[in-house]
Amino acid sequence: MKLADSFKVLSFNTWILPFYPFLMASIRYWRKKAIGMLSFKPGDKVLIPGVGSGHDLPFIPKDVQIEGVDITDAMLGIAKAKLKIYKREDSVTLRKMDAEQLDYADNSFDKVIMSLFLTVVYDPKKAFAEAVRVVKPGGEILIYDHLLRKGTVPKIIAKPIDAVLSFSFASVTRIFEEIVENQPVELVKVIPGDPVGLVKGFLLKKSS
Repeated sequence: MKLADSFKVLSFNTWILPFYPFLMASIRYWRKKAIGMLSFKPGDKVLIPGVGSGHDLPFIPKDVQIEGVDITDAMLGIAKAKLKIYKREDSVTLRKMDAEQLDYADNSFDKVIMSLFLTVVYDPKKAFAEAVRVVKPGGEILIYDHLLRKGTVPKIIAKPIDAVLSFSFASVTRIFEEIVENQPVELVKVIPGDPVGLVKGFLLKKSS
């Protein structure tokens, strides 16, 4: 594991934990609104890579089946404890797994939710490609994250910032178009994901 990757795992298992609930509470309304863009149907199979401590779970209908994966033991432990509170023990399965190498067959899921994930995963392009691989043709992918749009920040500024932030728990200079390029998806809708527009909700559909 790279040094930068080790720092990220350490941060999510230790010091970020006390602050995480407060960070998530401030965007709860916007997160729920973004997830609401998905057209859930009873019986849908939904994958959440980087499920973390389970902040997305209350916003997803109870008549769908959820697979949540994460590489962080501490976050998964919190998420498992929440299943009883949310009464989701029968509809949610949590597994420790690397989202860059998903242990699922092609075309396994109807929906994928990537919520505040692509800015913390080690290789966002690889993780997104895996999400596309496992979602069914015509299936939906939601990205809710603070991703930049192409051309909004000059690379001469973005690259040095990202080099430093790669040793923290998140990056803030990753470009949406660079992550999704060359993948068989179409962008359906984009909505604001916080009051000031740093975070956005991107709804995509896999080509049929």
